Amino acid sequence: MSSVQQDRGLLRMGGLSHVFHCNHYNAHLQMAVLLGDGIEADFSPRQLLQDGARMIVEHLRGQGYSDAQLLAEYTASGFGVLRQVDADHWEAVHSHYGETTYFHGRPEPSCFFDAGFISGLTGRQAVEVACRHAGGSIDRFELGASVAPLPSFIRHPEAMSEAPPRFGFPECVSKTDSVDEDAIITAVSGMPLWGKPIADGGNGLIRAFGVALTVHYADYYNFISYEVYRRMVAIGVPVDMARESFVLAGHVCAFNTLGGIMESDAWDQMIKPMCQDVSDWVHGIVAVINALGWGIWRVERIVPGKELVIRIYNSYEGVGFRRLYPPAAGDKQLSFLAMGAVRGIAHLLWKIDIRQRPGLDEQFYMNTFNNPRGYWTVEQTHAIAAGDAFDRIVTRAP
Repeated sequence: MSSVQQDRGLLRMGGLSHVFHCNHYNAHLQMAVLLGDGIEADFSPRQLLQDGARMIVEHLRGQGYSDAQLLAEYTASGFGVLRQVDADHWEAVHSHYGETTYFHGRPEPSCFFDAGFISGLTGRQAVEVACRHAGGSIDRFELGASVAPLPSFIRHPEAMSEAPPRFGFPECVSKTDSVDEDAIITAVSGMPLWGKPIADGGNGLIRAFGVALTVHYADYYNFISYEVYRRMVAIGVPVDMARESFVLAGHVCAFNTLGGIMESDAWDQMIKPMCQDVSDWVHGIVAVINALGWGIWRVERIVPGKELVIRIYNSYEGVGFRRLYPPAAGDKQLSFLAMGAVRGIAHLLWKIDIRQRPGLDEQFYMNTFNNPRGYWTVEQTHAIAAGDAFDRIVTRAP
């Protein structure tokens, strides 16, 4: 695995941006992409999910990665363990997508990322012929015909900026001396959140905070999200409806990952003692987020129970959109994960009270956290994707 570098809020490995995300986000994002089924006669969202992974592998090969390095990074990133069975077959001995995600609806082979990764490794089409989601005991892949390399997803230079220091902009009205953000970032960055190979007693999966984590490729997320979203809008799906299907994945992530962090022993030991009031809990979780590769988050405004405003410099979504496309025109609400996560933070603290450690499960999510009663609005007013210097997310109580 290549070394990890901090780059103005992004985590780089092999020159690519990586972000920490949980199995719930990965599952719901994949299901959102599959909503694109049938929107165009010659478009397959299942193939898109595979092609996104293949593009990543082909890019890394172009940077000099060997097969061994690619497989090591797959494992270290929490995707599991891949094994070649014979000339025409591979298995995911362990698979994040096969073992820890889920599929609402008719069971089907759905380890698309794994199939695309294998296709990139082998230069052949990989078809999943057995899948844990569909009742199989293992995720197994059969190789078909050779495939030509895909066009690069990198089409434009990155649009990066220098973030102001914490509270270092005049609009900021929510400050605290209680929460030591630098100490939190250092502590979280030092946690062993990496998948271990079988030889070291691991299984390539990352279990932490009650979820299964991946250190995923930001370009993969952005490619699969925006390709489907843009197609949905182009054929006349209402923009709000298309957007919300992806924002919801971020909301689910906030509930499970950010909520899991705030219910964890690590939070109780390290961050909770810094918190004097509910606003400090916002500053505490933002400090944690600033170690996840999501960009540099800055709290602009907190009105407890009423409003939360977050700025994000170098958001992986905004920066990633600009790698794929020219600046967006007429649509600034494009940082879907951030919108869902900011709304989710507000819901964690003011729709439920995560400070009471209520216990988080799917039933609680549906009955309370995601219940329309008391559901906060969310809007993105500034967007790196549209040429602004930062993303700005505003969420308000109904």
